[in-house]
Amino acid sequence: MGDVDGRSLEESKAFGDEVQGKSVAERYPQYYFYERWPVVFVRTPEGGLECLALSPKTGGFERDMSYYRKILFGTTADIDTVTRDEFIQRVEALRRKRLKGEGPVFALYETIKAMQQKILGAGRRITPEEKALIHALQVRTHKLFEAELRAQGLRGMPEES
Repeated sequence: MGDVDGRSLEESKAFGDEVQGKSVAERYPQYYFYERWPVVFVRTPEGGLECLALSPKTGGFERDMSYYRKILFGTTADIDTVTRDEFIQRVEALRRKRLKGEGPVFALYETIKAMQQKILGAGRRITPEEKALIHALQVRTHKLFEAELRAQGLRGMPEES
């Protein structure tokens, strides 16, 4: 560990590597969506860089360095740099759509789905109040889901440094 795609973080800084126009020396974690899939860059305890991607099976985050070069050097791929809050909201939307289960998190996911279906069924736009409620519910589901992942020994989204 302690390196980024064969280079130490210091070497990457020395070579002036950039991620979407940002130096790898910037603050971590950094949040991306690569082709609409969540990826986060984190600094390792050894000073290197690690890429974590959302697991479609568990909803946790797993090491996947294949995204490093894709995001760092870019391609014609759709790569979005997002804030932590936007990352959480979009991750929770993916978890809600893709994962099934029981318990409080999934009950809240069902509540959000029911709200969205009601809005769609009425053929109207979401109100600012509904949007704020969904946002607040997803902040709550995120905390609950992350706690459950950690209780199972799985890796959740990295904490803000």
